[in-house]
Amino acid sequence: MSTDTTTDGQVTTTNAAPVLVAAAPAAPAAPPVAAPAPAAPATQTDEPDWLDGATEIELPTTRHLRAYWDADILDLDDRNKHDTILERTDPFEVRFRVYLKGRLWSCICGDWCFDLGFTPIGDGPRFNLSDVVADPSELRIKDWKGCEGRCIEKCVYVPGCTIPVEHCGTLYQVGAKFELRCCGGCEDRDSHLAVVGHEPEGEYMFV
Repeated sequence: MSTDTTTDGQVTTTNAAPVLVAAAPAAPAAPPVAAPAPAAPATQTDEPDWLDGATEIELPTTRHLRAYWDADILDLDDRNKHDTILERTDPFEVRFRVYLKGRLWSCICGDWCFDLGFTPIGDGPRFNLSDVVADPSELRIKDWKGCEGRCIEKCVYVPGCTIPVEHCGTLYQVGAKFELRCCGGCEDRDSHLAVVGHEPEGEYMFV
């Protein structure tokens, strides 16, 4: 190929080989952008989403929700009902009493569960009264409603030879306990414990 160029007013003829210029390769296309994942649906929580804030509710004082309770072991074959030495063959009675005071109890319901715990001093087994009586449901009050009454009394008759006794007698440390459960019975693992209490009964000897 001939190329004419002008230098200082003179024309010069040159024979140069053609130059091939390759085009630069096109940049690779960018990978497609993935669309954003859809937002997870809202889930319900214990704390609601207050739009304009929340106002605290003032609950009544404890004077509207009080409880008193007592448990007694009564010797049925003795003039002294509170005798602490009992014959193994003699029956006795366990009396549980609960007094509820305050208007809020009228809005509460559930199942009452009562029991006695026996711990030997010396030889002997450890057990609850509900483990040895013929019908443990005798220690329960089911479907109690506070609007039907706030004075509760549960008496449980215990026949003779119910309490395990060693040959030479057994001395026990005894304690009473109670529970109020809702949304299920006393043996229901999904029930909720609302109120609980205990009371030492002292030492009792069975001979």
